Order: sequence, then C-alpha cells, then structure tokens
Amino acid sequence: MRRIVNRGAVASLILSRVIYAINWYNIAAVFTFIAADLHQNVSGLGVLTASFYGGLGLFQVPGGILAAKYGAKNTATYGTMIASVASFLTAFCSGFDQLVLLRFIVGIGMALFFGPGITLVAKAFREGSQGIGVGAFNGAYYGGGALGLFAWSVLAESIGWRASLGTSGAIGILGGLLLLVYLPRDEVRKGFTVKASDLKRVLSSRWLLALSLELFGVGSGSVLINTFMVYYLEQSLKLKPISAGVIGSLSPFCAVFASPLCGALYDRTKRARLLLFFLGLGLAFGVGIVSFGSVYSAVGSTLLAGASSGAFTVAYLAARDFSRKWPEYETLAVNYVNSVQMLAGFWSPVVFSMIAVSYGYGVSWLGAAAYTFVLISIILLAKDEGQRFNLDNHQKKGATSLQPSH
Repeated sequence: MRRIVNRGAVASLILSRVIYAINWYNIAAVFTFIAADLHQNVSGLGVLTASFYGGLGLFQVPGGILAAKYGAKNTATYGTMIASVASFLTAFCSGFDQLVLLRFIVGIGMALFFGPGITLVAKAFREGSQGIGVGAFNGAYYGGGALGLFAWSVLAESIGWRASLGTSGAIGILGGLLLLVYLPRDEVRKGFTVKASDLKRVLSSRWLLALSLELFGVGSGSVLINTFMVYYLEQSLKLKPISAGVIGSLSPFCAVFASPLCGALYDRTKRARLLLFFLGLGLAFGVGIVSFGSVYSAVGSTLLAGASSGAFTVAYLAARDFSRKWPEYETLAVNYVNSVQMLAGFWSPVVFSMIAVSYGYGVSWLGAAAYTFVLISIILLAKDEGQRFNLDNHQKKGATSLQPSH
C-alpha cells in the first residue's frame, strides 16, 4: 500500500476498469442467445464484434487529443458514461442493426476511458512502482472479463440476454459517478494548445509504430480466443454454455496475475522488446493448438492467451515512458499504440468467421496463429526501446516540436 499515492483514485479506477471489462466481454457470453433471437450465424456475430472494435480503434487518437486538451479525468469520466449508457440501451434494441450501432458507441466510450485511465493510475502510484499500478489496472480488466464471460452466461439464462446487458450498463453508470467523485481535478497547463506539429511527431514515431504493430499481432490472436472461444466450444465441441463459459474465462483469469507480473518485470528490466516477443510467441502457439479440436487444447489455449496478455501492459508502459516528460501527450502515446491493435479486433473476427464458414475452424485457428507470429516478430527489428523525447533541449530552446533522443 505504500506504493500508492492516491488510494481513492486507484480504487475508483480499478472498479471502473472491472465494469468496463464486463461490458466488453459479456456480449461474447450471450452470443448464442443473440444468434437464436436475432437469426444470426457466426458471420453476423463477426460483424457485431467488428463494429465494437471499430469504435474502439477509430476513437483512440481523438481520445488522446481530448485528454491533452481537457484533461484525463474529464475524458475518462465522459467516456465511461457514454459506454455505459449505450450498453444499458441494448436492453431495449429490437433488431440486429440497432445492436451493431450501440456496440459501436460502446466502443467509442471505452476508447475515451482507456488511455486516460492508464495515465491516471500510473500517477496514483509512486515512481518505480508504476508498472505494478498499470499491471493491476490491466489485471482488473481481465478480472472483469472473466466475470463477464462466466456470470453473464448464467445471468442471460436467468433473465434474458437483453436484461443482462442492460444490467451491466447500469452498473457502469455508477462507475462513472465514482470517477467523478474520487479522481483528482485535472491540471491542464495554462496556455497549453495541441499543435499539429507535435501530433505529427508523436504519431510518426518509429518506436511507437513498432509497439503498435506488436499489439496488432497480439490483438489479432487474443481477440479471437476471447470473443469466439465460448461460441466455438458450444457449437463445435457441443459443450453446455456454463462449461464453455468456465473455459473461456480462464484466459482473462490468468491475465489478472500475468498483467501486474509483467508490469513488475518491465519496472526492473525495461527490456520491452524481448518481453513482447516471448509473450507474443506464447500467444501464437496458444491460438494454433485450438485447431487440435479437443477440450484439453482449448483449455491450454486460453491459459496461454491469458499469460501472454501481459504484452499489453508492457507495451503501454513503454509508450508512456517514451513521452512521460511531456505529460500532456502521455495519453496520446498510449492511445496511439492501442488504436492500431484495436483495428485488429475490427477485421480479425470478420476474416476468421468467413474462413470458419468456408473451410472450418481448424484452418481458421491455424491461419490466425501464423499471422499472429509474423506480426509479433516485427518488434525484434525495432530500434532500442530506450528512446525518449529530448524535452530538456526542447524546453531550454523554447521550441514547439518534440525531438527523439538516442
């Protein structure tokens, strides 16, 4: 507890991250009910997932810009409320098109919360322990994901899938109110303006691009396991919804512990490239073994995917370190890295579902594994992760641009 500077902020952020994850994952837990009620197959569910990830990916960078201009607290709080209200309204949708639109809006709100949440939770921990803080924040996401997959499978059977999604939305609104109360007031530097030249240098950073591509590979593999594993087990291996939900929840449950552990490793070593490569390699193997078509291979896959999820924590910390001396752009750097991998969530489910319909799940899982491996290997070609913005010279000269130091 001595590592924490602001306990109220940490508690509200962790709780909001859990609720955020519930509203993210619980849709996968009710796929079977949605497909039956709205007359959809795996292709329709792929479109639904793509819509959600489209909102997440397209609004990451705008979210970072809003945080720089108006503050992390304001951006995170409004994002939480947008996502929660949209999730609540899914209880009243009467058609599949409405559900697709609402999930796109949920994605927008979550994009606005994510980066500011990373920035705020890091600041709530003391120097040297911020990796643990960000890891705990990401671990809370996976804990909420496990709860969303398992509990909402049961809840949907009890009260229906619409009411179950509406319930999680209502809980999310409560989380937004807690952020409003417990997060410290934003301290936006007087006279600060977001400059196009600064944005260009952040968004054109080769190191941030390498981190983005790494997470694109990790996201391509992990989104398939976290989104389709429960449905795959129910439809292909004929497991009951509760059993499939338990197996599907193993991935986020394992990630609860992997995220802070990887954060602590990064704090101690700062070896982002090697950590990211080996974590990505484990994920690629995990995706591939699902093609064996057994319950045991599915369990092994979800465990490996959960352990590999620490790659997200490492990448976010590396992105934040790259620009931490320029605090207004910390959130933008993190959101930029996250935005590219969110686009993996946009297209990956669609392509996966199309291949599964045409050639079967075995080919889909193997193809996803090969593609994941190629993408995660790109990080080995990246420049040293010790790059930083040379803001000392920048501030002394009064320049308006950001220059990388080597």
